[in-house]
Amino acid sequence: MTRKMITVVAFIAVAMAGMPVAASAGSATLYELTENMHLDNLSRPTLRTASAALQGTAEGGTPLCPAPLLALLTAFGLPSGTSCTLTAFGEDAISLAGGNGSFTGAFAVVVNLDNPVDAPEFVVMTGTFGANMQILADANGQMLPLIQISNGSLSTTDVLGVPVQYVGLFFPGLTPEMFAPASFGGTFRLPFAVRNDDMKVKPQRGVQAFYLGDNGDFIPIQQNETSLGYATVRVEVGF
Repeated sequence: MTRKMITVVAFIAVAMAGMPVAASAGSATLYELTENMHLDNLSRPTLRTASAALQGTAEGGTPLCPAPLLALLTAFGLPSGTSCTLTAFGEDAISLAGGNGSFTGAFAVVVNLDNPVDAPEFVVMTGTFGANMQILADANGQMLPLIQISNGSLSTTDVLGVPVQYVGLFFPGLTPEMFAPASFGGTFRLPFAVRNDDMKVKPQRGVQAFYLGDNGDFIPIQQNETSLGYATVRVEVGF
């Protein structure tokens, strides 16, 4: 073992001392950058399926940005901080009759390695996720631009390329329990625009758009919540 490796191992061991196994609270926010959608029948559709690519951030200490990962990144001289950048690819299926469905996908925690100007892309942790979803409606049965996420679960599959069940062999001080599976819930907030008569309509490129808040308030969509000028779906995840 080289002197550098011994130093890294010692740093990890010190950083992990007294560290909690898993986080119990926190949040992550992602934005839908692209989506490909299909209907089962154009004339009388009953099922909507889609695949999407997302990017966002997770608070440090959450299952998507565990403290042991941040300590490991620091030990190896990789970018770290108080949050993590995420990329994700997912697929969903929603019943057009009841507005209920489910989604599954895979995520990666990424850091900026060789170009500080573009988006982070070097993968340091990966995993999978899945959950149920339900389009919400108002008291009159009118569909709202809100989709509730329930019964969510996520699992880490590898850390710096090492399968999670073997992290202790490669990174002394780490254990698989530090990257344990976690449950989550949350909300999809779909963007919309408003006409002069306050009627909600589909957003258009370059037009001020909003998200609907939990209390019915209109949340203006910021420039960093758009993709090439289009308002994006915001995904809020809580643990």
